[in-house]
Amino acid sequence: MRLTKIYFPLLLVLIICATGCKKFVDVTNPDTLTDPSFWKNENSVRSYNWEFYNMFNGYGNGSATNGDFYFPTLTDDQAASTFTQFPQTTASSNADWSFANIRKANIMLERIDGVSMPDEAKNHWKGVARFFRAFQYFKLVQSFGGVPYYSRSIDFADTTQIYKPRDSRQMVMDSVLADMNFAVVNLRVKDLDNTVNKDVALALKSRIGLYEGTYRKYHTELALTDADKFLQASKDASALLMSASYALSANYQSTYNSDNLAGNKEIILYKRYEAGTLQHSLIAYNYSSTAMNGLSKSAVESYVAVDGLPISLSPLYQGDADITKVMANRDNRLKLTIDSTYLYYIGHVKNSLTASTGYRPAKFLPDTNKLKTIPTAINTGITDAPLFWLAEIYLNYAEAAAELDQMGKYTFTQADLDMSVNRLRARAGVAKLQYVAGQNVAINGTTFTDPKKDADVTSLIWEIRRERRTELMMDGFRFQDLMRWKKGTYLDSNVNPDSFLGAKVPANGAVRLNAQGYIMPYTAAQQRVFVNPKNYLSAVPTSQILLYPVSIQATMQNPGW
Repeated sequence: MRLTKIYFPLLLVLIICATGCKKFVDVTNPDTLTDPSFWKNENSVRSYNWEFYNMFNGYGNGSATNGDFYFPTLTDDQAASTFTQFPQTTASSNADWSFANIRKANIMLERIDGVSMPDEAKNHWKGVARFFRAFQYFKLVQSFGGVPYYSRSIDFADTTQIYKPRDSRQMVMDSVLADMNFAVVNLRVKDLDNTVNKDVALALKSRIGLYEGTYRKYHTELALTDADKFLQASKDASALLMSASYALSANYQSTYNSDNLAGNKEIILYKRYEAGTLQHSLIAYNYSSTAMNGLSKSAVESYVAVDGLPISLSPLYQGDADITKVMANRDNRLKLTIDSTYLYYIGHVKNSLTASTGYRPAKFLPDTNKLKTIPTAINTGITDAPLFWLAEIYLNYAEAAAELDQMGKYTFTQADLDMSVNRLRARAGVAKLQYVAGQNVAINGTTFTDPKKDADVTSLIWEIRRERRTELMMDGFRFQDLMRWKKGTYLDSNVNPDSFLGAKVPANGAVRLNAQGYIMPYTAAQQRVFVNPKNYLSAVPTSQILLYPVSIQATMQNPGW
């Protein structure tokens, strides 16, 4: 277990100050069991909490490519410019196996009652600490499944507790839900601008509930029979946010390419970037001569036509002979997600730009005129990153409601679609989806079934999943969505070959094409095979396992590793 000591990074404090903090106190490290000189008043607690915000990756920091958007390419949505493979060996280290923020949250919880401030403030800050503890454990479980759970800070000398066995996934995620329930009840409706509050907690609860509920439902090997508990939590949290004052932006792209998301009614929480304080490199990697991670054939074909039908069923679809035909009569989100006028590939470069599949990402870029006037180099990006926003909440609600309906725990109706998915489709210029009894769907009164639908998924859930994929394209959700649905084979090049193909283009002697004329970003020898159950979870790093007692080392590793 990695327990690192906690310090206050000046840059982080400056970032937060740029969004509302007026001052901060320069303090020594409050990471001992007796540190009364630090815990004096509410400002002390607020200062301590700032470092938690580093947990939000957003578009990444500086020149790093660790942002949640665009950069994660181990999905069926993007074909990276260089081949992305599953880890083939067990790594000795993995930065994701870290409990530093858990320890930090537990210390905060243990100190709050001794701080001079009203009970309301104490409860709020306990809610903040439990929010971030839940957030960190959620991320750990997504990567590793069951992990050691700590509800109190552990002294560095207490090796028995530090190196205790893993707790079950059920125990950890039930504890996460308890933390989120506490946070929702006790967090302030509003604290400082753009900081964790009741609505942010509802948004995280919505996300966690959907993830864990569907994971428990589809991963039957876990024998966890209470998936509905998490799905209900997601649906209820989503409904509360949907009835609040948030509203979709008129322009889909404005959520992703704005210099300042303050005042955007779709946004619940965002990561603020400021010139000279904190910048990112997302724009640089989407607007340079370096080959971009293009959208796959599979991803582009997932967007429906404006009549609301899958392209294989729509008479409006004109095929994929060229980019004009690909874009004709299509979901407007496709036209805002990739360049809608040109295919960029080897031998067909424009303005020094090229993409691995021909489909060049454009979703995160400001408009062309603005691009001519703003810095586009590495570590100069200042567009804000959404962290929680209404579109995701709509999708969480629709999916949770549909899953509960299938489980016999809720009765799904047309109203559920109209208050969620159909609002997103309306913004995208797409005909509304209609619900037909038995988890079927229709357009303009005609029931349809996508020929590509998996046999084990109902049409209703299939179309909601499609909506999630297209609305949140390149937003960092897809990999974990596939993991929770137990659809890891979508990442297998033999099972889903379209995820390894790009646009259909004429041969030019430079670009690699398959027999049908589609771009092949990789050689035929470069194959990705999904191994079940191994690839559903990451390996626990061996350097950490070796720190545990020999008697439990074998139980610390995940299946298949």
